Amino acid sequence: MPEKNPPGSPEPVSWPNPSSAAGPNRGGPTGGTGAGSPPQPPQRPEEFPPEGEVEYERSVIRIPFNLKGAAPGANRQVDVMVFDAYMRLVRQAPVTNGLGFRQFEFTIDAWELTNTFSPGLNANVTFTLSDTVQPRSICIASQRERDYPSLIVYSAIYDVYLGTTRIVENQPGVAYATPVWEIPPRNVTVAFEKPFESDQFSFSAGTCEGMRAITREEFEAGAAAARAVRGQS
Repeated sequence: MPEKNPPGSPEPVSWPNPSSAAGPNRGGPTGGTGAGSPPQPPQRPEEFPPEGEVEYERSVIRIPFNLKGAAPGANRQVDVMVFDAYMRLVRQAPVTNGLGFRQFEFTIDAWELTNTFSPGLNANVTFTLSDTVQPRSICIASQRERDYPSLIVYSAIYDVYLGTTRIVENQPGVAYATPVWEIPPRNVTVAFEKPFESDQFSFSAGTCEGMRAITREEFEAGAAAARAVRGQS
C-alpha cells in the first residue's frame, strides 16, 4: 500500500501572515497525477488576458525599517515590517504598441497595507492610496513574438498612518517585477522603491511576494480592517 504522504511530498500550508512571514519561504502543493506521482508544474498561459477587468489581489510586503536614535544622525534598525497587502486594480485590454510589443495598462484603484504593529513607534502602521488621481501602471512583453515573459511596473501615490495619525501624504512610489509569466504575477518577487524619511524613522526599498488573486469579499474585509485601524469607516 502506498504511503499517505510519500517522502518529498509538500504538506498543505495556510497563507502566510506577518507572524509567520519571517520564516522560511513556503508554498502549497502543486498537484500530481496520483498517489506517489511527482508534482506537476502549473500550466502557464500563452497570452495576456484578452479583456479588461477588475482584479483583486493579496500579497505579503516586507519593508526594512529604521528608527532614529537620540544622537544626531544615529539610526538603529528595529525590524523588517511585514504587512498583509490588499490591492484592487483596473486592467485595460492589451494592445500592440508602436514598437511592436504587446502591452496593457492598468490603474491601482485601492491599496491597503495592514496588520503590522511597530514596537519602536508603539503604533499600528498602515498604508493607503492617497485621495488623488493615480498614475497609470503598465505590463509589457519582453519580445515582439510573444506576451510572456514580460515586465510589470506598478505606480502609486500613497499615504502612511501611525494609528489614526497620517504622517506621510501623497508619496509617489514605483515597483516592478520580471520575468512575469502570468497575470496576476505569481512566484516572482516584486521590488519597489517607496522611500520616506522623517525625524522619527525611515524606510526604503522593499519587496512584495506571494501575490495571488482573491475574491472581492476577501479584499473588502482586508481593506475594512485597515480603515478600522485608522479610525475610518
